[in-house]
Amino acid sequence: MPVSENTPSRWLLPLAILIAMLVRFPFWAEAWRTPLDADTAIIGLMARHPASSLTMWGQPYGSPLDAWLAAPILALMGWTPQAMRVFYFVLGLALVPMTHAMGKRLHPGAAFPAALLMACPPAYYLLLSAMPPPLYPTTLLLCGGLLILAIDIGERTTASARSLRRLVLWGALAGLALWTHLVAASAVAVTAAYILVKARARRTSFYAALLPLLVASSPVWIRAGSSISPTRLLRVADPHRETIEHLRLLTPDLHLPLGGILGIHAPIVADSGEHVVSAPRITSLAVVTIWAFVLVGTLIAARRSPPARMLLIAALLAILAFMLPLRARPNTIRYMTPLYVPLAALAAWTPVALSTRRRAAILALSLAALNLAGASPLLIAWHRADRDKAPFLLPDLSGVRRALENRGIRRAYASYGPAYRLTYESGERIIVSQPRNERFPRMKLPYHDEVRFAKNVAWILTPAIPSDLPAPDTFESALRATGGTWRRLDVGPAVLYFDFAPSRSSKVMTIQAAGCAGNGDPGSTVTLAPRSPLLLRFARPVKMAGLAFVDAARGSTLPAEFDVDVSEDGKRFERVHERRRRGYGLWWANGHPEYVTDPDFCVIDLDGQRVGAIRVTTPEEARDGFGEILLHVGGDDAANRSWMEWLPLDLTWNARRQALAGDPRRDREDWHYRSAIAQRQ
Repeated sequence: MPVSENTPSRWLLPLAILIAMLVRFPFWAEAWRTPLDADTAIIGLMARHPASSLTMWGQPYGSPLDAWLAAPILALMGWTPQAMRVFYFVLGLALVPMTHAMGKRLHPGAAFPAALLMACPPAYYLLLSAMPPPLYPTTLLLCGGLLILAIDIGERTTASARSLRRLVLWGALAGLALWTHLVAASAVAVTAAYILVKARARRTSFYAALLPLLVASSPVWIRAGSSISPTRLLRVADPHRETIEHLRLLTPDLHLPLGGILGIHAPIVADSGEHVVSAPRITSLAVVTIWAFVLVGTLIAARRSPPARMLLIAALLAILAFMLPLRARPNTIRYMTPLYVPLAALAAWTPVALSTRRRAAILALSLAALNLAGASPLLIAWHRADRDKAPFLLPDLSGVRRALENRGIRRAYASYGPAYRLTYESGERIIVSQPRNERFPRMKLPYHDEVRFAKNVAWILTPAIPSDLPAPDTFESALRATGGTWRRLDVGPAVLYFDFAPSRSSKVMTIQAAGCAGNGDPGSTVTLAPRSPLLLRFARPVKMAGLAFVDAARGSTLPAEFDVDVSEDGKRFERVHERRRRGYGLWWANGHPEYVTDPDFCVIDLDGQRVGAIRVTTPEEARDGFGEILLHVGGDDAANRSWMEWLPLDLTWNARRQALAGDPRRDREDWHYRSAIAQRQ
C-alpha cells in the first residue's frame, strides 16, 4: 500500500491501526475459540482482587499491572474468557501507536513505516497480540515508553519543570517495568545511561528519577535475598564458572531465538520447543537479507543521531540480556521480545536518514509482506490444532463445572491449569486450588486455605495434562491405604472424586499429659529441645484411631521435622511418623484427603492400635512447637455423619474467626484444624 508524501499525516496512524486490526483479525478469531490458559486466568482472577498480591499469584515474579489494566475492561464486559481476550487484543494494538511515536522521535518520515512494521510484525509478535503469555505485552509497552521518554528528556538542554516531570515519570515507569518483568532491565539501563550522558552539567536532576524508580521497583529488591526472589529465577549464574558454561552452551544456538524474533520460525504456543512452524525458505532468506542491509545502514546512519545510537544499543543489549539468565534457552523467545520495537523504529528510520521517505515506505512494505508470509504457517497451525491436545492442552472443562455444580460442590483440588481455569470460568462460584504449589513449593497459593477450610471438597485429576499430581490409579491406591470411602465420576478429560468420608470420627480428646499442648487452648504452645523427647504416658493402654498435631493459633507452626513413636508397654517403641522438610503424603484432614504442604497440621492414622506411651522428638532446634496434640479414640459407627458441615461456606475470614471463637468445639478435630487455618489469614 504505497503512501504518498502528500498523504495527510493525521490519517497515517489511524491507517496503521486499521491495517493492524485487519492483519490480526484471523489470529484473534483463533484466539477467541481457544480456552484461556491458566496464566491468563490468573490475571483475570487478580483483576477481581486488585490489592491481593505484589506478584503474579503463586509465582515469585511479576507485578499486578496486567490485572490493574484488565480490571476496567472486565468490569465493563463481565468476568468472562472473552473479556480477557479483548484486553490482550487491545494491548497488542497499543504497540502500533507506541512504535509510531518512537519512529517519529527519530524523524517524522519514519513514523508511519515504523507503525507499519508493528502493524504487520513477525509471527511471534502476532502470537503476542492474540494469545500472549501475560506480562509480556505490558513489558514491551513499558520498555517502549522508556525509550521515547529518554529521547524527549535528552533533547532538553536546560533543566525545567517539564523535564523534571518527565524524569519522575521515567523513574516510575522504569521501576514498574522492573517489577513487571526483569527482561525490561536492558531498556532501563540503556535509557538511564543515555539520560545521564545527555544531561551533562545538570546530571544532579537525574536524582528526581531515583526515588520513583526505587519505590516502584521495591517489590523486587525487597525480596532480592530471599529464596523466592525473581532475581534468583532470572539470575546471572553463580558461581562464575557456571555463567561461562551457560554462555558456551547457549551461544551456538543464539540464531534460534533471533530467528523467532525476525519471523523465521515461531512456536505454536509461547516457548514451545517441540511444536514450531517455519516460514517458507525463500521468505526466510529474504527477511535475513533485508535485515542484514538494515543493520549495516543503521550502523552508518546512527553515527549522526544520538537517539538512533541509543535504540541500536537497546536492541543489542536486549540480546545480551537474553543470554545471561540461567533460564534462557533457544526456545525462550519471550526473553528477547524487547529487541523488536527499537529494531522496527530503526529499520523505518535508516532509509530516511540515508535516502528518502519513499524508500523507507518500500522497505517497510517489503518487510511487512514477508512477515505476513512467514506468519501464515502459524495461523494455519492454530486453525488445525486440537485445543485438547499438545501443545495447547486446553480441553473444555464445562462438563466438569456442571458436574460440580449439580452436586453442590464449590471447592476442589486440581492441577495448575484446570484449577485456575475452573475458578475463573465459574466466576469464583467454584474455587479450585492446587493441593500444593507445583512450580514454586515455597510460594503460598491464593485459594489453598479456602479449599482446605471447606468440607464438601472434590478432587479433579486430568491424566492428559502433565502435572505432579498422581494418576487416578495411584491416587486411589493412596486413598485405600489411608482408609475412608469416596465416589468416582469420569467427566470428559477429567476424573472427579467426591463424597469423601474418612474412616475415623471427627471426635477428639485432649491429652492432659501434654501440658500446654493438651489444655484445649490453641493459643498455648509446647516446644521441644533438640533430641529431647516429649514423652506422654497413659495409665493404661488406649485403643487409638489416630493422633492429630495442631500448630498454635497465633504466631507459631509445627516443627518442620519431628518424629513420633508409640509403645503399648512403654518400653518397646515403634516409629509411626517421620516428618521431613519437603516431604509430602496424602492424609485425611477436615473430612477430606489432602497433601501435606504447610507445617500447621499433622494427622497420624493408628487404625485402632493400642498405645500406652507416645514419644515425640525433633532432630533440630525447634523454634516453633505444638499448639495441641489430640487423640482419636477407637472407632465411631457414625464417622460419616460426624464430619457434616456446621459453618456457612461463604463467610469472610474475619466472620469465620468470630464463629469459631464464639462456638468453640474443642472435641472436634475440624474445629482445631479450622482455627489454625483461620488465624493465619
